[in-house]
Amino acid sequence: MLNKIKETLGYLTEALKKPEQTRFSFGYSDITFFLQFLRPEWKLFSISLLLTVIMTGLGSLLPLVSKFLIDFVVMKKGFERLEVFLISIGLANYIQYARQLFESMNFLLLAMLIIGIMVGLIGLIQRYLIFRLEQELTFNLQSALFDHILRFPLSFFKKSQVGYLSSRVSDDVNMLHIIFVQTISQIIPGIFRLFFGIGIIFFLSIKLSFILIGILPLYIFINYYFAGRLRSATLDELENSSFVSRDIQEVISGIETVKAYSAEKKETQRVLGKMRSLIQTRIKRIIITLFSDYSARGSQFIVTLLIMWFGVQEILKEAITIGDYVAFTAYVIYLSSSLNSLAVFHISLQPVFASLGRLLEIFRIIPELKKPELKRTEAYTKPEKTEGKIIFRDITFSYEERNPLLKNITFTAFPGEILALVGPSGAGKTTLVNLLLKFYTPQSGSISIDGYDFKEINTSWLREQIGIVSQDVFLFNDTVENNIKYGNPLATREEVIDAAKKAGIHDDIENFPDKYDTYSGERGVKLSAGQRQRISIARALLKNPPILIFDEPTSALDSETETILKDSIKRLSSNKTIFIIAHRLSTIDIADRILVLENGEIAESGKHEELTQKRGLYNRLFREERSPS
Repeated sequence: MLNKIKETLGYLTEALKKPEQTRFSFGYSDITFFLQFLRPEWKLFSISLLLTVIMTGLGSLLPLVSKFLIDFVVMKKGFERLEVFLISIGLANYIQYARQLFESMNFLLLAMLIIGIMVGLIGLIQRYLIFRLEQELTFNLQSALFDHILRFPLSFFKKSQVGYLSSRVSDDVNMLHIIFVQTISQIIPGIFRLFFGIGIIFFLSIKLSFILIGILPLYIFINYYFAGRLRSATLDELENSSFVSRDIQEVISGIETVKAYSAEKKETQRVLGKMRSLIQTRIKRIIITLFSDYSARGSQFIVTLLIMWFGVQEILKEAITIGDYVAFTAYVIYLSSSLNSLAVFHISLQPVFASLGRLLEIFRIIPELKKPELKRTEAYTKPEKTEGKIIFRDITFSYEERNPLLKNITFTAFPGEILALVGPSGAGKTTLVNLLLKFYTPQSGSISIDGYDFKEINTSWLREQIGIVSQDVFLFNDTVENNIKYGNPLATREEVIDAAKKAGIHDDIENFPDKYDTYSGERGVKLSAGQRQRISIARALLKNPPILIFDEPTSALDSETETILKDSIKRLSSNKTIFIIAHRLSTIDIADRILVLENGEIAESGKHEELTQKRGLYNRLFREERSPS
């Protein structure tokens, strides 16, 4: 028991201490960035706002009926102020008629019924429009964010984990609608309730009205004290939630490795540790929320007691009527929720600001498909015709500044040429191809295609000119046909079959349960490694671009299928520039030229026959492959 008390006190101390500065800064001025997602829905927003004002104005009249019932119907007095009001607006001739109406209980009850029905109907329409607005806002932001993230450079995804990014896209996006939708559904009605209500309560009693308004400075202090603490706690919670999603996704993706090493218990403990941290941050946030909420409610309760005491004194002095007091009390209850919502509005926005701060950080990352140094009216070059002449001039590249992976790489790949890249692991072969795809930018040197520098070439256009068979094949959870058509969605079934035959996968597909309509499973899990690789080859062949890249294309193929593939590549080479990366040197005997990479540099260059005659690296690799193990 004592330990539980100490633990609770520890939570309280940790929760209420002054927060440290966070990297996610966000203020009211930053909200303007997100107005772009509201702008397409301005009509929906405007109509919702108008209905909110009408509904609030009508609803504000209902508590006033209690005064009329008590003073006019029951007590038969208190008409003096009504008469003064009618005279002041030039309706003195209608005083007697108005008196007869307000003395009628049937009229007052009918008026309440009509107002109630109108408020209900308008509220129904308003809530539907707000729900529509909420969904449209979420869609606008989520689609823009997803499109923005997909345009990030590959280096960003190498540093970020999928689960962490997914959490930020799904969880943080849901917070945007709060700042606009809550404004319509709670804040704006609260403001107009106060506007209408304060006008009425000042009409009922000026002294009691000032007592009610006197609570505002206390609410401001509560906002100031708890706002930063709540935002900091919410940021911690969001980050820990992202870490949990990241780790769960990672474990599930690597389930084969986890089971192979009997690491279920280890991974469970690791994820549960992150979950425990998440729970602790949630408890911290709840503590701050409870303290701020009950501080505001406590202040409101004290003001209510003061109004009750002063109200009775005013009745005894005959400064107000019993009807005035009952109506005033009804307005205090009516306005209390609005006053409380407005008073803690700044506090309630802190979790929203925390999420929007994380979103803003992502939106501020410059995507690779935009050119920051140019104005929006300018664009990258899109050559009308592509021959496929690739020139690397003195290229140096490194993922980390101190360790260059490629050094002074210079070569030319000509159209109609098959160029092979070989070398030991880590020599820089795949990195060189990544530069060709513009996944990364070299630190020095230049790359050009048909005389156009890569720095001035439109990235999307460039990648449309290249087909690639990656070493790590990725298939979508879709049909085999759609996976093959990924680079050419408009291809016919006949063209798909032709590409599959060239890749040596057609016969396998014909034996699948649904043939070309068979689903491959997530990442192609329902297919063998060789089948996945051949589908990837068919995908590249069907795209039919002027430049083809085969990264270890035969690593999962048998010798017969390898021969079929080599024949297909040879036939394609007449009008294409083809790069082949391979460890199995038997694959590259069809190459017109071979570049041998070692330690990030071109160690040798030439044809297969020439290089085997030299006593260089290629000769050594060739002998090692041919020698018995």
